[in-house]
Amino acid sequence: MMYCMSVSHKKASVNIRERFAFSEEEKVEFVERLMKKEAVTGVVVLCTCNRSEIYVSGTKQAIGELQREAADFKGIRLEELLKYLNIYSGESAIGHLFKVACGFDSMVLGEDEILGQVKSAYEISKDQGAVDYEMNVLFQRAFACAKRIKTDTNLSRTPLSIATLVANEVFRFEKEGGEKNVMVIGMTGKMGNTITKNILSKPGIHVTGTVRSHKSDLTMEVKGDRVKVVDYRDRYQYMDEMDIVISATSGPHYTVTCEELSEQVTPGKRRLFMDVAVPVDMDPKIEEVEGLTLYNIDYFETLSKNNTEIKLKELDRANVIMKEDLDGAIKEVVFHPYIRRMEELKKTFAGKRLDTLLFEIRDHVSSEELKVVLKTLDGLESWIKEG
Repeated sequence: MMYCMSVSHKKASVNIRERFAFSEEEKVEFVERLMKKEAVTGVVVLCTCNRSEIYVSGTKQAIGELQREAADFKGIRLEELLKYLNIYSGESAIGHLFKVACGFDSMVLGEDEILGQVKSAYEISKDQGAVDYEMNVLFQRAFACAKRIKTDTNLSRTPLSIATLVANEVFRFEKEGGEKNVMVIGMTGKMGNTITKNILSKPGIHVTGTVRSHKSDLTMEVKGDRVKVVDYRDRYQYMDEMDIVISATSGPHYTVTCEELSEQVTPGKRRLFMDVAVPVDMDPKIEEVEGLTLYNIDYFETLSKNNTEIKLKELDRANVIMKEDLDGAIKEVVFHPYIRRMEELKKTFAGKRLDTLLFEIRDHVSSEELKVVLKTLDGLESWIKEG
């Protein structure tokens, strides 16, 4: 049977998750340590910024061994650790694994970065010989299910975060030849930082980020020649070069006014300005500048709302796929022991009449179990006739 012990964003704060995090070296050491336990036949340690989970397979004693060893390994009292744990066993553990691998249990629904992290955790254990038959089947099935959902639905391709939606608008902006020049006003803030990183994930984009000289200690680490940092007070001097300007500050004043912008930029050039601040950073009148398109936070919140509706519909489709694949995985694991028992079962039932077996079943199972047996028998009769 497989078990899972989880410390995640659902129940534990970041400082608790940090205490229970495993480095790559610690994963190897802990797997080796746990595999020495007689009750344990398989171990996988998954650790991300939002969760630390340990999957074990073995006897009923395996989960107890896991809890004690994890507390000791991390120097946490078991009684304290138990307050933050979610424990899954049997089919609930299998279901949880599928939800995690498919992105259903992530903070951002449907994100597929987690799949690579689960695969990496599995490979570490596999390399150590710490993956038994059951665990191998279940993890491989979960990977296949996640891939099927990614291919057959738009769940992971429907962004919800404002930062991602803004970056997508940058990617969609059409410019003939050369790099796109993008200014991010407020690059060192949380939103500006995230937007900048998203933008730089694709080539062909040069970013000019503004910083305030009296807050220079907040400047993000700049790598490579695709990012240039300029003083906020000098921002207008660079705007004529820009194809796109994004503002994401928390200040009370406009970062871009129509009067000052009009004095600095050549009219007619196609430009996109995006204001994702609340209250707004950009003077709404700048839309009057020839060639300029302005998107404000309302535009992106509407996009996010529409995408949420799309995502929920895709989630329904993804759930159907997951339930189908999850059922197949459970059946494979449940049936496996009987493969080895086929000859034994043939001898046991040799010479037994079908009616005798059915009466025995009727007298030893519940009414619900009997309904399942009889329904299965009807199905077998149909399959045999059709064959």
